[in-house]
Amino acid sequence: MTAVDAVLDRYCDHLPVSLRQLFYVLPSDGVLAKTERDYRRMCEYVGMARRSGWVSWDVIRDDTQIAVDAPTSFAGLEDFWAAVESAADDYCVDRQAGQLVRLELWCETAGMVPQLAKLDGEFGIACFSGGGFDALTGKHDAAVRAAAGGRKNRCSPSG
Repeated sequence: MTAVDAVLDRYCDHLPVSLRQLFYVLPSDGVLAKTERDYRRMCEYVGMARRSGWVSWDVIRDDTQIAVDAPTSFAGLEDFWAAVESAADDYCVDRQAGQLVRLELWCETAGMVPQLAKLDGEFGIACFSGGGFDALTGKHDAAVRAAAGGRKNRCSPSG
């Protein structure tokens, strides 16, 4: 587990990482072979380390679990106005509004999106994954965004 600890320490500015990302580093460090058997073994060891408290739960991200948040609701008017104030504090102008070209950041794997989003968010650039066997829907949505000049269509499910 010291090899896993070393990787997590090295990438501390990019946490949480996925198990797949962790696995990509270990063979390049010469710790594991890049085999499905070693990947499964690493997942088992990291799982045991998390359950025992050796590896913190918040440093590993699970991209396989899909969750949908409940609709926004409030405990009362005071809670509602506190949320409005918080939203006003987070207000920012679209940095790409009025530009001839609208930038998007694309990466091969969905596991990289959270790390890249931390970097590109300050520049007002959206991040998407498109690698592997990506869905035709994602490519269609990118084309729709490009045709709309980056404006979101509030009526579409993806906008």
